[in-house]
Order: sequence, then structure tokens, then C-alpha cells
Amino acid sequence: MKRSLLLILVAVFLLVIIYILINLSSGRTNFFGKASGSGVLSPGNSYVFASPITAKANLDKIRVTVFALDGQGKGIANALVSVGCKESAACNGVSFTDIQQQTDTLGQAIFDVSSSMTGKYEIQAYASGTPIPQTVTVNFQ
Repeated sequence: MKRSLLLILVAVFLLVIIYILINLSSGRTNFFGKASGSGVLSPGNSYVFASPITAKANLDKIRVTVFALDGQGKGIANALVSVGCKESAACNGVSFTDIQQQTDTLGQAIFDVSSSMTGKYEIQAYASGTPIPQTVTVNFQ
């Protein structure tokens, strides 16, 4: 009696597992946030950050990372991103190096900023020619 009950429980358990696996494999399940090819850029959802915020002039570089996102917060793949000073007149001695100018599957683009002069500089990013409203201020000492 106990043995037959155990066999029935094992059979039910296996049927439940098979049912779950069939349902997971039949749909499009995306566990990781990859860029959707049909997304439309949402400048308000996109963002810019820098690390470190402060560096030594004529010596260090600051890494600026831009995420171009759509209205659902998914990355926009293959968008062309550019960065520069928000006010170009206040950008003397600052240079930008493209590390990854075209966004990857997560919508990420990467740049390095260096400066031959000390000062604070507000960095503005553009994704596919559209300005991203969030800026980041870096400081070269």
C-alpha cells in the first residue's frame, strides 16, 4: 500500500515537472534584459554616468557610460551615441575617446574623457542625434 502511494506521488510529481517545462519552452521567455530590435529611444529613460567623478588633469581618464533605453527600460541596440560638453565653449582642453560608440545589446555605449586643464565639465550625451536630458559633471584637478 505504501509503495503504491509512493509510486503515484512520484508519477504526479514528474507530470507536473513535464507540464512546467512544456509551458516554459513553448513561449518566448526572456530572463535577461536584452535589447529589443523594435524599441524606440526614450531620452527620459536613458541615462549617463561617469566613474570616477574626479580625476587628475593630464594624467587620468574618466569612463563615461551611456545607456540608450526605450519606453520600457529595454536597451536600444546599434544606436550611434556621442558625448561632449554641454557648453562647448567651456570645454577647453577636454578630449573624448570613443571606446564603444555604437550601443550593444543592452543599449550601452562607452567613452573615456581626459583633460589637459583643471576644471569641472558637464557632459551631455546624444543617442541617434537626440539629446539625453540627464548629464553628468566630471572634475579634473
